[in-house]
Amino acid sequence: VNGGPGTTPFTPANFLTQLNATLSPAATASFTNGTLTIAGAGTNGVAIQDDATTPSLKAGRGFSAFFGMNDLVRSTGFSNFDTGLKATDPHGFTAGQEITFRLNGADGSRLTDVKVTVPAGATMANLLTALNDPATGVGGYGAFSLSPDGQLAFSPPPGSGTTLGVVEDTTQRGPSGPSMSALFGIGDTARTARASSFSIRPDIGRDPSKLSLAKLDLTVGAGIPALATGDVRGADALARAGQVALNFDVAGAVGKVSQKITDYAAGLSGHIARQAEAAESDAVAAEAVAAESSARRSSVEGVNLDQELIQLTTYQQAYSASARMIQAVKEMYDVLLGM
Repeated sequence: VNGGPGTTPFTPANFLTQLNATLSPAATASFTNGTLTIAGAGTNGVAIQDDATTPSLKAGRGFSAFFGMNDLVRSTGFSNFDTGLKATDPHGFTAGQEITFRLNGADGSRLTDVKVTVPAGATMANLLTALNDPATGVGGYGAFSLSPDGQLAFSPPPGSGTTLGVVEDTTQRGPSGPSMSALFGIGDTARTARASSFSIRPDIGRDPSKLSLAKLDLTVGAGIPALATGDVRGADALARAGQVALNFDVAGAVGKVSQKITDYAAGLSGHIARQAEAAESDAVAAEAVAAESSARRSSVEGVNLDQELIQLTTYQQAYSASARMIQAVKEMYDVLLGM
């Protein structure tokens, strides 16, 4: 499949047609709920390999990676928000659809809710203009920008601490596509939900022997299998996957970095461990303060039995003295009245 110079450029409208024209009659391609499926005709199998010299790339990913073909680890949602869209590309949303953002201050207090309407302009540049409009968009609190990989991100003014979330999103890209917040990962909810959406492919999870270990070799002659039994180059590549450097976005207090997967995992685990240790230390200190405060309160509110006994004795003696005085006064009145 060639979408390079000298050919008809791929567009969302003609991509599937060109792909099927190239695959016919050996295989067919189809889209269902935004998922690309390539099925071999009859007993044909399907293997995918990018050209070593001019590979297909979209947002830094090859054909198979971009469309999630034959993934060992699968996701029910978006796992990568590098859409590959450029400012001149169509955004794909219908004019008049709405998304409501909530802007919060550095202390978490709500600043305002902003409802943005998808503009009549069909390009990403038009959508960015609508999102960043000072009057009808979020322009008064920050700005959205589009990275070279097609990632849409909101940035507040330096030092403001303003954060953005999504209250409601009724947009939809195409007839059955994702919403704007899901496609671009706008807001913490869309991004944090990714962690719970990953799973190992069920058939391989049940039987690991089904895992393909060979590597496609298109240089072999006719009649020779392109996937050879005993070839474990695919397994070797999988074992080295942890040594591949990838770009990682900001995650909590961990900044944006480019690291090997194993190094990032080790660093992230260490960061979580330090936070857990600090939280445990804070909890112990708080419990100690609470215990001391409780002891001091008890010392003020509690009853000292010795002191209470002394006071009771004093009151008893005072009562007895008062009773004798009253008795003496009564006897004096009796004598006076009898005279």
